[in-house]
Amino acid sequence: MTDSSRPVPRSELASRRPPEDDNTWRDERLDRRAQAAGADWDEVARIVEAFSNAWSEGGYPPTIAEYVLEANGSTRAIVAAELIKLDLEQRWRQGLRRLVEDYLPDVPDLGEIPASVILEEFHVRRLAGDVVQAGEYFQRFPGRAAELRHLFGMDPALHSTHAAGSGRRPRVDLRPGETIGDFELLIRLGEGAFGAVFLARQTSMQRLVALKVSADAGTEPQTLAQLDHDHIIRVYDQQQLPERRLRLLYMQYAAGGTLDDVIQRLGDVAPRSRTGRHYLDGVAAILDARGESRPAESPVSRELAGLAWPQVVAWIGSRLARALAYAHGKGVLHRDLKPANVLLMADGTPKLADFNVSFSSQLPDASAESQFGGSLAYMAPEHLEALNPQHPRSPADLDVRCDLYSLGMLLSELLTGGRPFRGSPPGRDLPARWIERLTIERRTSRPAGLDDGALDAAAPGLAETLRRCLAPEPADRFASAIDLATELELSLNPAARRLFRGTRGGWEGIVPRHPVLAMTAVTVFPNAVAAVCNFLHNAHVIATQWPAAEPTFMRVQSVINLIAFPVGAFLAVVFAREISRCLQANYAESLSAEELAGVRRRCLNLGHVAAAIGLSLWLLAAPAYPVSLWLILGELPGAVVIHFLASLTLCGLIASAYPFLAVSALAVRNFYPVLLRWNVPHGADIEGLERLHRHSWFYLALAALVPMLSTAVLAVVGDGQRRSLILTAVAGGLGFAFALLLFRRLQNDLNTLTEFLRRSDR
Repeated sequence: MTDSSRPVPRSELASRRPPEDDNTWRDERLDRRAQAAGADWDEVARIVEAFSNAWSEGGYPPTIAEYVLEANGSTRAIVAAELIKLDLEQRWRQGLRRLVEDYLPDVPDLGEIPASVILEEFHVRRLAGDVVQAGEYFQRFPGRAAELRHLFGMDPALHSTHAAGSGRRPRVDLRPGETIGDFELLIRLGEGAFGAVFLARQTSMQRLVALKVSADAGTEPQTLAQLDHDHIIRVYDQQQLPERRLRLLYMQYAAGGTLDDVIQRLGDVAPRSRTGRHYLDGVAAILDARGESRPAESPVSRELAGLAWPQVVAWIGSRLARALAYAHGKGVLHRDLKPANVLLMADGTPKLADFNVSFSSQLPDASAESQFGGSLAYMAPEHLEALNPQHPRSPADLDVRCDLYSLGMLLSELLTGGRPFRGSPPGRDLPARWIERLTIERRTSRPAGLDDGALDAAAPGLAETLRRCLAPEPADRFASAIDLATELELSLNPAARRLFRGTRGGWEGIVPRHPVLAMTAVTVFPNAVAAVCNFLHNAHVIATQWPAAEPTFMRVQSVINLIAFPVGAFLAVVFAREISRCLQANYAESLSAEELAGVRRRCLNLGHVAAAIGLSLWLLAAPAYPVSLWLILGELPGAVVIHFLASLTLCGLIASAYPFLAVSALAVRNFYPVLLRWNVPHGADIEGLERLHRHSWFYLALAALVPMLSTAVLAVVGDGQRRSLILTAVAGGLGFAFALLLFRRLQNDLNTLTEFLRRSDR
């Protein structure tokens, strides 16, 4: 037992209740042993509520034993633990001192005192102003020392009392105008649980820096030293002051303040009325307040000025998501994403900062538990659960999806003007019960403000993306930050979004499900049309110039077509099957980045393959016709030989242009986007798309010139070919119109993909 400390008035206790967004509160969740024991939780809640009412209505503390006896046998231990927590809270609020051991004679059903009750006593006493250290509990409960060390070690509010450190954190008591180390403090920019940040002048380098003064603990400098990204604040170096137990971390100065500052300044503007110009005006107001000069117009500010507010949110979010992807790739989890930790440059460019509670797997002495924390208002449900040492989830179980949830919370607040889960204030609850309510709300409630249809009009898919970020289960969120960044960028590019995420109906809906059939069909169909036209023309020539050969010609053309078309279809299937296999998610995921890049190259070459198959078969058929007729009939007029060679070669050239355009358009719109991955550079992809863009012009010219050439040849032959001349001219005109339609569609898709990939690689 410890000595009592001074009684604390109720009014003073009330003033010490935890604020809604205090990132120093770390506590356990309400005990879940009721479910594990098969107890009736409704009964537990009823008894606890009755006990609470008795405390509120009576003039003296109610007797716990009476209420415990109301519970059945399997529930009594649960009820006893919850009643002790509530009784401790009420007694210490009123200055009535009691410790957990004092309850054992009254509630023998409790058995061993649960660790959750011990931790509750610790927090109650701290709220009441009692001077309490973790070591006291190791002495009072020596048999539970290992469990309690783990429990207290998980609570960042206790870092000054457990083995990771001794004594309290040194107070950062500095003011602008003072000098510390190599730095003159100019303006106090902000303050948090881990230190204060100043605008300072580094004397030795004669430059302005953001100087963070904090306790000489934690791994933030080592973590930030690994990170060099356009959207992560750049750290120059650190200095340590051992005599004052302080660390000076000096970094890039972001003159535009924080995203939280902008949110506060835009509070009077309805979210529906905001635009990119409002965002820039908010940053400009912060610059003015700090006495900073406004920057000249830049490409970034010009882009932002023209965006609607949902687009601004997607723009900021995509950059922060890419910064997270870079950090995650270095093995660093941020674990404290919130608007106050997003710094803004003078042109509005966001930069991620404040890695105080981050975890880096690359640091040899780092652990997921060290500096574990965050801000309750932005934590994922599993993050809150990891605060409970009795819960099977631990800080080591958290992964990148925890950061994605916090980013979703941040962006939702920026978009709608309020947090998607408002969270009730703590009221009379201790942190344990308050955190439990927050966890339940985030697991069971639908995010507020994200069902506005106007959002999709300005930034298609943004609301759906944010809802996915805020999914209660990590498995339902994006697998990586780069996937999230891509979705946000697609919201800024509706044309690209239609390619990657569009819902297709009609025949376009069939293509992705049956790629082999689709590719074979668009390869064979133009050749079949050309074959019909060629047959009609050749049949007319044979009938008028060599009537005796007409029956033989019919047999020869049937045999040749029965060979050529199955061979062509077979070859199309062979080349299409590999792409079809790769469109299956499980197979594509088994390929390395290099293998998948090779598949994408072959996908872009499918049009060339289709053209080559058709042209090769036509060129083989050109001599096959006259040779077959000569072998069967024993004679062959020279004019007929020339006619067959010319007509089949021209038809082959015509037929090669249409399959190229049709297959390329099909592959670029329906297959290629599925094969892209976002965690690799796309330089080779961009080159392939640009090459296909150039080649498509050649095939369009071929589709236009060959019918014209055919018409010219027929015109020279003579008046007897008038019917063929008209047929060829009409077919050529219709074919070119169709080819032009395919060409424009292909060019649009290629331009969209190229531009999107360029932006994603920046």
